[in-house]
Amino acid sequence: MADDKKRQAQRVAAENGIVNPSGAVIAAAAPVYLALIPLTSYLTKPNSITQSLTHALIKLVPGIGVTSITSGRAIPALSALYLFWTFGASGAASAAGQAMGREEGFDNEHPRKHVNALDGLPLRLRSAHYALMENFPGFALAAALAQVLAPNDAQIINLLGFHVIAKLLVHYPAYVGNVALPRTFAHLGATAALINVCWRLAGSN
Repeated sequence: MADDKKRQAQRVAAENGIVNPSGAVIAAAAPVYLALIPLTSYLTKPNSITQSLTHALIKLVPGIGVTSITSGRAIPALSALYLFWTFGASGAASAAGQAMGREEGFDNEHPRKHVNALDGLPLRLRSAHYALMENFPGFALAAALAQVLAPNDAQIINLLGFHVIAKLLVHYPAYVGNVALPRTFAHLGATAALINVCWRLAGSN
């Protein structure tokens, strides 16, 4: 009887595409995003190393001339940099990966027709690009709220900077280089920073 129930459960799972039920344990990682919020708060205090790195990033944007992290221009500058990398640079790298993954090169007539045949570095270039695009809406929401509600709050800006740094300088290269642990921790920390931003904005007067 027990064997029959087990086989029935396995059949039902297989019918739903589940071939490894133990994989469900990964869903338990969800609370980690919340657990990392205090760490992102600590790492993004005013005058922290994160603030210095965020300020350095902002200075990379031509013509901005930001002299202070609280100038009111920091969030648009971070957004411009993140937009360029997410949809420009990594998009171009993704297309290059597709070109490298086919003997015939990039198929501009059907640019997404062959993506399921990619492997190795070409696949990682495309996957890293899509990972950035999947996370950008969360950043856009947090950045827009911050620009409206707290454009001069140093820690809010540092948290947004932390997200950009984690995504562009750790997550993306780790994804392309196939280094799993830094990629995972960068994603967790970057997402926790955005939750932290919205949480702080919701609680501010």
